Amino acid sequence: MITWILILSAAIGAVCGIWLHVVVFTVLSVFVAVVYLITAIASGFSVGSTVLWIMMLSAALCAGYIASHVTRYVIHTRAQKARLRHSELDAGTKYLHDQQQP
Repeated sequence: MITWILILSAAIGAVCGIWLHVVVFTVLSVFVAVVYLITAIASGFSVGSTVLWIMMLSAALCAGYIASHVTRYVIHTRAQKARLRHSELDAGTKYLHDQQQP
């Protein structure tokens, strides 16, 4: 159960990483953590376990956010390298003799 909660939290962080700016994501994460803290304490959970859960869930959210940015970076750099290679092939040779038709 705990593993699935952390995986879901990382997936939510990855989706937020695609659409949200880092400042908005941070403010949203802090707001969710504060609401969870108030709700858990009102429900009778201990402060220690609640803080531990907040830290684990926040770490999973941040890991998902970072993973989505790393994935986007890798995809972008590979596409840019492929585009650069393709343009080099289309440029042809720099020697005049090779460009002339027989």
